[in-house]
Amino acid sequence: MDPDRTGDMNGGLYVAHAMPRLLGQLTALTELTVDGNRTHRVKPPRGAARRLRNATRLHVICRIRYVPESLGNLVCLTSLVLGSCFEVRRLPESLGLLTALTSLVIGQCHALTALPESLGQLVKLTVLTVRAGGQIARLPDSLGQLAALEALELTCCHTLTALPESLGGLVGLTLLKLQHCTVISALPDSVGELVSLRTLTIRDCGVTNLPESLCQLALLDSLDLRGCNAVTALPTSLGQLTELRTLNIQMDAGPAGLLEQVGQLANLTSLHIGGCATLTALPEWITRMAFLTMLFIRDYDSLQELPGDLGKLTTLTTLSVRGCDLLSTVPASLGQLAALTELAFGQCQGLTVLPESLGQLTALTVLDLNDCHALTMLPESLGNLAALRTLELGECYSLSELPRSVCRLAALRELYLNGCVALTALSESLGQLAALETVTIDHCAALERLPFAFITMPDSAFEDVRGLQAMEFPPLDVLSRGALAVKRFLLEHHHPLKMLLLILAARKRRMRHPPAELWVLIRDEFFW
Repeated sequence: MDPDRTGDMNGGLYVAHAMPRLLGQLTALTELTVDGNRTHRVKPPRGAARRLRNATRLHVICRIRYVPESLGNLVCLTSLVLGSCFEVRRLPESLGLLTALTSLVIGQCHALTALPESLGQLVKLTVLTVRAGGQIARLPDSLGQLAALEALELTCCHTLTALPESLGGLVGLTLLKLQHCTVISALPDSVGELVSLRTLTIRDCGVTNLPESLCQLALLDSLDLRGCNAVTALPTSLGQLTELRTLNIQMDAGPAGLLEQVGQLANLTSLHIGGCATLTALPEWITRMAFLTMLFIRDYDSLQELPGDLGKLTTLTTLSVRGCDLLSTVPASLGQLAALTELAFGQCQGLTVLPESLGQLTALTVLDLNDCHALTMLPESLGNLAALRTLELGECYSLSELPRSVCRLAALRELYLNGCVALTALSESLGQLAALETVTIDHCAALERLPFAFITMPDSAFEDVRGLQAMEFPPLDVLSRGALAVKRFLLEHHHPLKMLLLILAARKRRMRHPPAELWVLIRDEFFW
């Protein structure tokens, strides 16, 4: 046996390219994995199948041409994985003899045309996954006989035209996931018979409408319709899904009327909406969702305002508004969202200002304002965000300065200023931020000098310093040598601070930042 092609896998066998000649003598083998990219036939030596009857896992990840009928002899198999079997056109009917099988995964078998009808005999199967089943046009009707099946995932099955009506027989199914199945235009009415279903994902599929029977799924907790751009309406009785907690209907071009039925879902905790090019305002029911904790709004090209009573969403912990270019202001009621921990207005390129009430969000830990090209200033109340750990201001082209109150952000660890081309100066007060670990200031073209305060920061805090063409202090050749060279240069050119650090070191006081009373004494030296 070639040692370069085989390896031990804790009682199993890993085969890189070819089946070993002594396969039939491996009587204690419980797991076999074949992995490689060469084309060959899986044709075990005579008697091998009989000797492998105790194998529990078979993982074949290589370019084999066919799967033999003798596969059915491996009656102890509980897990079967067929991956990258590009030339396999069919699976043997003997697959149905693997009655102990609990997991069947078929991935990137591009030539596979169908699954065998005997699939329904796998009475213990709990997981069935088919990824990139390139030529599969339909699933066998026997699929509905898999009463033990808990998870069915079909991904990138681009020729699959429909699901069988027998789907309703999967009474134990808790997860149904369809992704990138672009030819499927509808779900069978029997989907309402999936009495155990909790998660339904139909993502980037060609589905045009959802059956009314969907509303019979009393246990459904999560419904994901992302990228189903052909869907024009949701079921009228959607409000019957009283257990639904998460709904995602972010689409590239969803109609305005798509949101009409969502208001019935009073128990939602997470809502993702987006993609309507004509919607200018959010529906009024959105602020009546008493249990909403996460609200994601994305790519509403015509959205001009958020609800004035946004502050009614008192349970909200995450608010993300992205890609809404016509949104220019945010209502003052934002400050009433006392539970908010994450706030994002990324890619809202028309946003010019944030309300002063921003400072009331004392629980906020993440503020993301990336790509807010028109944002000219931040409110002074920013300094009241005592819990803020991450402040992202990347590509805020019009932002010329940070508020002085930024020095009060005692918990701030990450500050991202990349691409702030109008930023002319950084305050020395940054040196008071004891928790600051990362400062990204690359391509801040108008920035002329770095503050001396960087001397007291850890070496890793400003490693990403580049694209500063206008930099005068320190010189660009110093910047190019990295953080240590920059800190050394700053220290050499600021003697009062250098003396102070020497004194503190002599007293064996290990301080990254001068105490407040000493800072006051040297503050004037820090400003130019």
